[in-house]
Order: sequence, then structure tokens, then C-alpha cells
Amino acid sequence: MPVVGGRPVVGAQAVVVDDQGRVLLQLRLWPAGWEPPGGHVGASENPEIAVIRETLEETGLEIEIERLIGYYRFTGIRHDTDVVFRARVVGGRLQRSREAWRLSWVEPEQLPSSLFPWYRQRIGDAMLPASGVPKERIQEVGLGTVGRHGLALLGDLLSSLGPSRARPSSS
Repeated sequence: MPVVGGRPVVGAQAVVVDDQGRVLLQLRLWPAGWEPPGGHVGASENPEIAVIRETLEETGLEIEIERLIGYYRFTGIRHDTDVVFRARVVGGRLQRSREAWRLSWVEPEQLPSSLFPWYRQRIGDAMLPASGVPKERIQEVGLGTVGRHGLALLGDLLSSLGPSRARPSSS
């Protein structure tokens, strides 16, 4: 298992990009929010193998890794290190799973407000031209970050109800 900044890599995500430059996101119910596919890296597992496996399990899609984007270390209330890859679809069929209740191809400029906040930087890095050098970033996850995410999620849920269902009618 790779170690970055003295911490083992425990998570791997794939920023899956289609031919139109859109990014695949999945909506998780717990913890609630949008994120790229990915998950836990086992103690003796290669992160590339882990993210390919997790993407297939969560989305039904087979992917091919295009390149390593970087290592992202959390500080604050989380202390994990994740590795992020850029990938493309090579097979399978898009389908929901118990971890991905909704799947959506999204323009990188139109990411949902209820995307987990730390993924904005990771997706942005994946959309940059390849530099050949993996990023190493520290991302703060504090109570304020979590609180803002909760408010964004609530806003997205309320707006999805539409105006006729968001408040009682006066008739």
C-alpha cells in the first residue's frame, strides 16, 4: 500500500470522463452527497485495482485508468489519504447500486452544490492537461466544511421538490 506524508493510502477515486468531457458522479445516501466512484483500498490491494473494482461495483462500468492525478491528504476531523485517477469507460452498462442511488454525467463547470466539497479540487485537477507529476494536496475537513455541505445538500433536496411540492398550496 502506498504511503504519502507518512500516512497509508486508504481510499481511491476515479474521475471518469466521457467523450464529451463530462464527469461521472454518483449520489450516495450515507453519508449523503455526490462523489466520483471509488472506495476503500485493502491493506494489500493495489489502488488502481481497487478503483477499477469499486467503479464496476458501484456503477456497472468497466474503466481504464488514463493517469494518476494525485494524492489527497485530509486534515481536521478526517485523517485519511486518498489517491485519485482519471479514467475512461471501456465497457459495462451504467446501473445504480446500493452505494450509488443515482448516477449522472455532469459538466465540470456545473458540479452539484451537494458534491462533497473536497472533490471539487480533485475533479478540477483531473480536468487539467497531464503534467506528468502527481499532485500532492492537503485538504482541510472541519466542522464548517461539513456544515456547509449539509446546507448545500438540504438546498438541493428542497429544490428537487419543485415549487408546487416545496410549500403547501393556498387552495
